[in-house]
Amino acid sequence: MKTKKSHGIETIKKRYGMAFVAPWVFGVIVFVLVPLITSLVYSLSTVTIGSNGLETDFAGIKHYRNLLFSDANYTDLLVKSITDIFTSLPIIIALSLIFAIILNQQFRGRMLMRAVFFLPVIFASDVVMSVMSGDTSSASLSATLNDMSGSNMAYMNAVDFSEILQRLNLPAELNNLMEEYLQETFNLIWSCGVQTLLFIAGLQTISKQLYEVGKVEGATAWESFWYITIPMLSNVTMLVIFYTMIELFITKGELVITALNDMRIYAIYDTTSAMLWLYFLVVGIVIGVIFLLYKQLIQKRIN
Repeated sequence: MKTKKSHGIETIKKRYGMAFVAPWVFGVIVFVLVPLITSLVYSLSTVTIGSNGLETDFAGIKHYRNLLFSDANYTDLLVKSITDIFTSLPIIIALSLIFAIILNQQFRGRMLMRAVFFLPVIFASDVVMSVMSGDTSSASLSATLNDMSGSNMAYMNAVDFSEILQRLNLPAELNNLMEEYLQETFNLIWSCGVQTLLFIAGLQTISKQLYEVGKVEGATAWESFWYITIPMLSNVTMLVIFYTMIELFITKGELVITALNDMRIYAIYDTTSAMLWLYFLVVGIVIGVIFLLYKQLIQKRIN
């Protein structure tokens, strides 16, 4: 009797688990797998707009071959999209770690400050930024919804530094240079919300006894940081690195912006799909290489 009863409870638990997971599975199939397969089919076909909508004619790897060997701009755009990411990556990682260490200290208003640092993740929505800027016309919101490219996101203009700098009466060249640097710095800080929370979660898992032992042994704060904090955060750091890389590759890659604009404005679905799939393969290789290097050269030495 006990065996039958336990078996019945396990069956009920499985049913509840499947019921909770079912919406996620449905979402992955409908909103991830189907678009992925569709874009792959487009990249291997010649897509035309007919009376019945989009019509495909199998073309093999023609688009891939043209992009790699005939289109001189694509390889330059691909290299630029990859290299531009690595100028922002180390700065975001360093800023996120600094913010996390500060916010992990004991002081009044700590929870409020953490919420403030996470606000950019909420306000990064293009529609939210349009409303905050006061431009709530239907045409503006429609354009904002359609414009999801990284370089044209609404938060890029969340703060108008040009108006502030003009009051200083600086030379035009210096004014433009400072405006560019300030805007880029603001955007980098704006991108540190999730990473900061991940580092805070990692810092809270480090036992305080390790730091107490370090003090007893005469370790300075700088030595405790390098020999206790950094090694204990190695796994979290790897997670933050890959999260940031994927986010930057998707939202700020110039190739992605160009492909999405061509797809939306000129209704080019075959070549743009091939562009994005090649970019996806290159990004996957880059992430795989960095993962192996981090595991072999950095994490082993830290641990």
